[in-house]
Amino acid sequence: MDGHSLPLTEILKYALPKLQKPVLFRNMLRNSDGSYEWKLLKWSFSDLVEKFGDKQLSFRVGDHNKCTCTLQHHRRRISPPTKFCKLTLREFSIATGDMTKEGYDKWLYCDYKYMKEFSDKPEIVESFNWLKFGIDKEFGKNGLHSTIWIGSKGAHTDCHWDTYGYNLVAQIHGRKLWLLYPPSDSLIPVRVPYEESTVYSKFNIYCLSMAERDLLLKIPDKPKLIILEPGDVLFVPNGWWHYVESLDNINVNVNIWGKLKTDNRARVKEALVKLIVARMRNYKQFKNKVTTFYAREIEYVVTECIKEEEQEKNEKTELSLEAPLKRFKPTIWTAEDLAKQYPNYIEVLRDAEEHEFKEFIEERLKRDNQKDPLDEETTSEDYVSNPQHDSFLESLTNALCHPDVISKVTQVLLERHC
Repeated sequence: MDGHSLPLTEILKYALPKLQKPVLFRNMLRNSDGSYEWKLLKWSFSDLVEKFGDKQLSFRVGDHNKCTCTLQHHRRRISPPTKFCKLTLREFSIATGDMTKEGYDKWLYCDYKYMKEFSDKPEIVESFNWLKFGIDKEFGKNGLHSTIWIGSKGAHTDCHWDTYGYNLVAQIHGRKLWLLYPPSDSLIPVRVPYEESTVYSKFNIYCLSMAERDLLLKIPDKPKLIILEPGDVLFVPNGWWHYVESLDNINVNVNIWGKLKTDNRARVKEALVKLIVARMRNYKQFKNKVTTFYAREIEYVVTECIKEEEQEKNEKTELSLEAPLKRFKPTIWTAEDLAKQYPNYIEVLRDAEEHEFKEFIEERLKRDNQKDPLDEETTSEDYVSNPQHDSFLESLTNALCHPDVISKVTQVLLERHC
């Protein structure tokens, strides 16, 4: 069967895991009469408040217009320290009203919240699904395997790339700004602060310094800038850098990570990084410091990776022995092919114009003018006073955990244990 004769859902099932460029889906979640298919998109924010009821969510509280000199991430020691608060969605809505008052410069962010935590709210879990995008039925038939992100203006996700899968993000309420860069070392990958499956950039894009501005403008790769509106769905390929910021006082989006065959090796890499960081950093999240504990974890994921890769190899061999007429070779789609074939639904993201990118940078540079005094008295190993100058220990940790180093170690490890 020719790939072009397949329905779009089937095409995306084969195309998305192989796409190398981000694309924007518009109108994919609308019916022929213009209404939304997802109940989640049909509901107003007031509806969502009622459906969440008295369920309390954990929100990070950060500074909206002040440079903290470090990433405003919850695992990072910053000054002032990142605060947390528990709020219902109704209380969050009231708080965002206070944020419009003059002089209020805080943001709230309930980020990376797994929908599994809302299994007691089946109406919310069943209010959306990812089947139109070719996600496996068991995995994408509802929102159970998704995450939800709820934030106010200024809430942001620091620049990073994800080690597992590809990312599908649906905007529900408000607008969200995305800055994307193709995979490269230009944005300086680091694993401190540590978060599993997340490789952060050294750049504090939310509050850029003059030095960071100069470095960003010298990067040869052209960035992409996109503002997601409600109903938009963004596809982010594996390995693409992305920085995300809420533009409106109430912002809600959901996402899911699609599976990739490379996830097997990514698990080995993440286990290696975990061992190094746990042994070298004084993180409270690593209560067990015994090397053999993490070595056993690495051994387990290596065994599983080899087993799965052998299984894939055997399946390919079996397919090659079948009669030619029974074999199906899906068309290899590029982002441009999809956009040309389905112009009403799919759009390739263009490179940001020079004036657009400079305007983006200047807006975030202004925040650097209102620096908070640093808290010099800290015993935390996570503290670094300048985002461009690490302690030697941090430099050493990041060097040992550099993606190129970890990839080479993974390759050697798998080859020796095959």
